[in-house]
Amino acid sequence: MSGNQALEDPGNKSGKSRYTVQAADKLLDILNVFLAQGGGQTVASISAATGIPRPTAFRLLSTLEGQEYLTRENGDYRLGQKCILLGTAAIGSLDLQEQARPVMRDLAGATKESVQLAVLSDWQVVYIEQVSSPQSVAFMTSRVGSIRPAYCTGLGKALLAYQPEAEVARWAAASAFERLTPTTLVTPASLLEDLALVRSRGFAIDNEERELGVACVAAPVTDHRGEVVAAVSVAAPRVRLPQDLPGSTFAKQVVDAAAAISLRLGCPAERWKAGVKS
Repeated sequence: MSGNQALEDPGNKSGKSRYTVQAADKLLDILNVFLAQGGGQTVASISAATGIPRPTAFRLLSTLEGQEYLTRENGDYRLGQKCILLGTAAIGSLDLQEQARPVMRDLAGATKESVQLAVLSDWQVVYIEQVSSPQSVAFMTSRVGSIRPAYCTGLGKALLAYQPEAEVARWAAASAFERLTPTTLVTPASLLEDLALVRSRGFAIDNEERELGVACVAAPVTDHRGEVVAAVSVAAPRVRLPQDLPGSTFAKQVVDAAAAISLRLGCPAERWKAGVKS
């Protein structure tokens, strides 16, 4: 018998462990109402949302208020200081690479191509995590710890697109972009135009712009505040990728992975969508 089976009660139709403490379960049900509906809850609204009788709901709310998990003003309950501290502690325990790694492994397994995670530093891309393809990846040389120009990589463009536009424009105007391949974007105007396209569709494409024969799709990763903190990409020989990358399932897989990592970092799906597609 497994550990999970040992905790199950065959007669329990709720799906909860037979070791669940009912009072604690009700307290969490109440807190879940605030998560779903926000503040401004009353004893009546909590009772209606949870099915907890009003006298019991009042006692539980009073307990949470006494422990500073809730605060009350003019009869309305709202989340209190302890909930804020708990949320801050939870967010502080989230490690970008640790949260991204399982999603990256799933993406590499689905695409059979190399998956990379990077951050922006001083207008350059720093690769911080990678899951390698089981197949040959042409001449791609990026590895964890590698630093590459941002203007000619999918990861870089996915990150540049969400920096303040005026700052990116000033940086681009003061930079000399080296033409590494025939498709490298070397003028500020062409780069800024491409970054606007990144924001409109939610992902960037490197069309053999840094290495001949290698292309990639990259999408931004956001944290709990909805701010772009990294980007994830899939890179592969161009011949193994769909001809029309923008409308492909391949691009959708990358975007979905970026959203999944963002969710693990505390960014709700709707906030991620709103933040990366302008």
